[in-house]
Amino acid sequence: MAVHAIRNLARIGFGTVAVRWSQLGFGRTSTTSVDQSTPRNLFGFKDGTMNIKAEETADVEEHVWVASGDDDGADWLAGGSYLVARRFGMTIEVWDRQPLGDQESFVGRTKDTGAPLSGGTEFDQPDFDMPGSNDLPVIAPDAHVRLVHPDFNDGARMLRRGYNFVDGSNALGGLDAGLFFLAFVRNPDTHFIPIQNKMASQDALMEYLKVTGSALFAVPPGVGAGEYVGQSLFS
Repeated sequence: MAVHAIRNLARIGFGTVAVRWSQLGFGRTSTTSVDQSTPRNLFGFKDGTMNIKAEETADVEEHVWVASGDDDGADWLAGGSYLVARRFGMTIEVWDRQPLGDQESFVGRTKDTGAPLSGGTEFDQPDFDMPGSNDLPVIAPDAHVRLVHPDFNDGARMLRRGYNFVDGSNALGGLDAGLFFLAFVRNPDTHFIPIQNKMASQDALMEYLKVTGSALFAVPPGVGAGEYVGQSLFS
């Protein structure tokens, strides 16, 4: 559907606009409905367990849609959202050489079921205070799930819609593969940038990730009968 939409937009705009860059992805990396099972990323772990679900209407309203008055200089965006796009290259061959226990420690979840290392099932809340070995909590201080959890980020959540990608091999003969991260947020300054800065400086997973592209888009609100996309900005 997305490819068909891009083709039609490029056709309509021929002579005026052109596609500058595109990324083909497959196998979404997050659930957006309670009826979906959680997919896996190329590290083999379930990805997007704590993603906002469509049924969580209050959370969608709070964390995804821009509200009137959020930005006096961009009130035209009310009802729309911000889209964060990041292309993460994953050093899969290096990751595959790590013991299972280390991989689970880096993520903070079990690889088979996706349950937090503190116990329970996939959708149980992690117990970040549960003691582990060596005077450390069972979910390590640099574990991914700890650093990005809403409890440690002023409650911020995102609506993620990412995809895996494989673009052949790189110059060293390894997989040119990774995660094309896409997330809709109400305010990048509060819902994404602080979390990303924390990941960059503290997250154990970052040893196996490399950001190769990044962008931020303003997504205008939907349209009604007789309206056009972006009308609130251009009118």
